[in-house]
Amino acid sequence: MSLGNWASEKTKKLDCLDLSLTKISCFSFGVLLAILIPSLTEINVLWIVAVWLLLGARPIYRFFK
Repeated sequence: MSLGNWASEKTKKLDCLDLSLTKISCFSFGVLLAILIPSLTEINVLWIVAVWLLLGARPIYRFFK
């Protein structure tokens, strides 16, 4: 069994609440990093938007496909 198949089987067991809690925990980890490493908050907003668009393009494409 490959890692992809294993992860796919495990994520099928998750419901909307589990996914929402995972998103919130990732967001809070990002906030924690920004607090612990203040230089991260000095990054230009355009870089953050570019990364956001690049990382979000595939899920959005697959959702509407």
